[in-house]
Amino acid sequence: MFSCLISVNAQEKRTLIKGKTILGNLATIDSIGTFDIHVININTNKGTITNNNGSFEIAVKLGDSLYFSHINLQKKIIYITDKILSDKNITVTLNEKTETLNEIVLEEARSIFYQDPEITTYKGPTINAKSLHLPYANTKAKKNTKIANLNITSASVNLDNLLNALNGTNKKRKQLQKFSDEDNMISKIRKHFTDDFFVTDLNIKQEYINQFLNDCVDKNIISIFKSDQKIKLTTILIEESRLFPHKKNIEDLLITNQ
Repeated sequence: MFSCLISVNAQEKRTLIKGKTILGNLATIDSIGTFDIHVININTNKGTITNNNGSFEIAVKLGDSLYFSHINLQKKIIYITDKILSDKNITVTLNEKTETLNEIVLEEARSIFYQDPEITTYKGPTINAKSLHLPYANTKAKKNTKIANLNITSASVNLDNLLNALNGTNKKRKQLQKFSDEDNMISKIRKHFTDDFFVTDLNIKQEYINQFLNDCVDKNIISIFKSDQKIKLTTILIEESRLFPHKKNIEDLLITNQ
């Protein structure tokens, strides 16, 4: 029994090996390292990400399988052999992903606040005081929007217009600008990763991608994206994607109950 335990422990012990991922044929001189590649040991469900030079380190043992994944490259699985363990080093060649897309028609980018005029535009008859032949239909009341009224003998201040100028209008304008800036940045983040990353790697349905990114705004993904911390941003998106389906199911359940 003691010998068996020693044998089992020896088999479970893993060796830290170094590796590098490159793009193209290994035989070419100009082969370059590929960064942001996800390297996962399928047997231990632990992984890492390659650095700017395409290098990585990971613990393995004989028979383990390493899974390499990137949104723009073809996925690949490498099995750990005796030679890889003895060399403690591995070089993996990845090829670019090529996909045939259906013909599309490019249109002007639309904000998430866009409203279809076919739905929102009222096409019925015009109903107003004039069409109903009401008294004083042609009389127009002039609205006073001045903050202060001055004359020779006195001066008066319209507090409602003043408060609206200081609080309401400015506040709404700032809020709309904030929403517009966030909308633009979310659009840039989505274009940077492409929809395939969210659908394939994060298991986020295409129609929920914008909602998922909006949920991640409070994780400072916009400031992280602006500071070009792509690896940190990818890690946050991966972590939040594990919670998003659960939150989405709760929202759907609440809507159904209501």
